[in-house]
Amino acid sequence: MRLQGGVPSRSFAEMRVEAVGEMPKRAGEAGAVTVDAAAGLAIKSFLAAIESDDSLFCLIEPVEGPSADGAAGRQICSGDLVLQFRQAELKRQKGLHFLLIEKLIELLKDAGSQETLQATLSLVSGREGQPNQKELVLRVRLAAKGDSPEQALLRWGLGLSHIQQALLFTSRHLRMHLTQTES
Repeated sequence: MRLQGGVPSRSFAEMRVEAVGEMPKRAGEAGAVTVDAAAGLAIKSFLAAIESDDSLFCLIEPVEGPSADGAAGRQICSGDLVLQFRQAELKRQKGLHFLLIEKLIELLKDAGSQETLQATLSLVSGREGQPNQKELVLRVRLAAKGDSPEQALLRWGLGLSHIQQALLFTSRHLRMHLTQTES
C-alpha cells in the first residue's frame, strides 16, 4: 500500500465484480475438480459461517463447484452459490436486496485481483425451476484463474473466503440498517 496525497491507495488490481440480471450459462464443458484440503477447508468454513448466528443468509442449494475449464491455456475453477435471507419477511424486500448487492460489490471489489478472481452476482425471483415473484434469491458465481488447475483451485478457495467475509460484514451492515428503519 502506498500513500497518494496522504490517502492510502492500493497498488494491485481489484476483484472483478459484476451484477447481472440473469446468470450467464457456463461456457463450454466443465469437468469436476478433485477438491484438495485447502479448498475443502474453505468450503467447510464458508458453510459454517453462513449457518452461524452472525449471518442473515442461508444456502438454498448445495455449493455447486468448483468445476474446471482448461480453455485458452489458462485453468479456470468456478462454482455457484445460491443464497437467500433466512427470515421470510426479508426475502420479499427488494430495497434490502439492492442494499445487499451494493454492499457486496463494494466489499468484493477490494478483494483479490481482477486478473485472477471474478464474482458475478444476480438477483432472481425464487429458485431455478421454482420461480416465486415475491421472494428474491442471490446467485453468486465465483471464478478463479490460474496457470495450473491446482493454482486455480487455491485461488477459488481464497475467493470463497472473500465472499464469506463480505457476506458476514454485509449481515452486520443490514442488521444496523434494519434497526435504524424500525426506530
